[in-house]
Amino acid sequence: MSMTMLQLYKNPYNYPDYGSITAVGNAMESTPVGTGLKTGTIRVKGTMADFMNCNYLGITRNGRTIYAWIEDVVFRNAGMYDISYRVDAWRTYRSRVNLGTQFIERSTTPTLKRDDLLGATKAYPDVVETFHNIGNSSNRILVIQATVGTGEQFSNTPVQPNPHKFYFAEYNIHAWSADAGLNLLMSTITGSAKPENIVTMYSIPHVDISHLPEQPFTIEPMGVTINGLKALGENQSMQGRLFNETPINIGTDVDELLKVDHSVQLVIPDAGIISIPDYMLKEGDLVLRQDVDIFSGTSNYMVTSGTKYFTQSVRGGSIASIPIISDPMATYLSQNQNALMTSLIGDVASVSAGVMMTAGTGGLGTLAGAGAVASGINGIVGKGASIMDMKGTGSNPPAFLGSALVSSFNQTFWVVVTKMPVDNKTLVNSNYGYPMNKLAPLVFPTSGYIKTQGCNVSSDGTVPRWALQEINTMFNNGVLVN
Repeated sequence: MSMTMLQLYKNPYNYPDYGSITAVGNAMESTPVGTGLKTGTIRVKGTMADFMNCNYLGITRNGRTIYAWIEDVVFRNAGMYDISYRVDAWRTYRSRVNLGTQFIERSTTPTLKRDDLLGATKAYPDVVETFHNIGNSSNRILVIQATVGTGEQFSNTPVQPNPHKFYFAEYNIHAWSADAGLNLLMSTITGSAKPENIVTMYSIPHVDISHLPEQPFTIEPMGVTINGLKALGENQSMQGRLFNETPINIGTDVDELLKVDHSVQLVIPDAGIISIPDYMLKEGDLVLRQDVDIFSGTSNYMVTSGTKYFTQSVRGGSIASIPIISDPMATYLSQNQNALMTSLIGDVASVSAGVMMTAGTGGLGTLAGAGAVASGINGIVGKGASIMDMKGTGSNPPAFLGSALVSSFNQTFWVVVTKMPVDNKTLVNSNYGYPMNKLAPLVFPTSGYIKTQGCNVSSDGTVPRWALQEINTMFNNGVLVN
């Protein structure tokens, strides 16, 4: 029969802390009094001072060792003491336990997942604003659409065929009157005679027109020539030049941002707000792309990264056209032809419905049908009268919000990053690891924190059920290996 050997230890760690133990004295023979695999008592010779210098023990018999916490020490006689203990399931049975695949809540592996343990004493979030300019933020481009004169060719406009010649002038939005050419243009078209070859004038956001040739423009019938303008001819193209791309500076560490409550928004004063999702933030190399409509000056803004495009875009309103002395009726019909046609179709439908109602009811619906016919006819007549009234009269240009904003925010946007502050990162990561939240093989670390949910380890068939339950509870509660 083999002897039972007892070794006393100092164990400074109590779960959820786990670490190495230090032997106290030498192994000694002992006598089992009520030895068990979960709790028990063993009798050994010694002094109270020996037992007050330790809190842990190892009992070895038949080549197997049980590690246990000392619960109590009772004096018997002639220097003999009874030590009661409770078995440490993990240290005793870990070599015979199969950890398997578990749902790991936190581990030693750094991740960028949101971590609810991170925080600070400050109750409100940090806000970081980073301003950006889109190309030239001081200038815009004046566009003049003119009728094509003898021997001239219409412009090769992008996408939409157009019978007009397009002229461009770059000007400073804060001092356009300092431009001699624009001053001459405005003074000429506001004279006594009406310009006959100007269809419309408006401005668009600044784009690259450096590739276009200079060409003078003569205002008819005055015969006044404006020099220094750029012209879009039949052989030139604006393809690929009607957009601006501006790199987006987040102004903070994206990796740290993802771990806490946050938002990243682009504020574009003339268009709106774009919220950037996390997958785009992590993609990196973000760019705000502004595509400009040459026919109206409106812009479409979207966030891109290389060849990847975000799923949301916002559109900026145009600035009011410059009021010019021309035929208001022609301008109105040109700018509103789609709306007028839709409305006219509705009025015609009302007339048709009224006629059919009268006929289909054998006279019973005459009154209602007549009312529909009258309403439809009045709508048609009213629109016709409104259009005719405009002949030879002036009109005020419509008001656009862009005019109010561009003076201060022309071609600018800013990034607003809102995030919860963190002042306990080191403490959290060193004591509670990093969030993982996925199924993965469970590995007991040499150091660091591990925590599971619903842990269910197995064994080689030699580990008691209570020990498996305690091991599962240990992992579910979390253990910090020192």
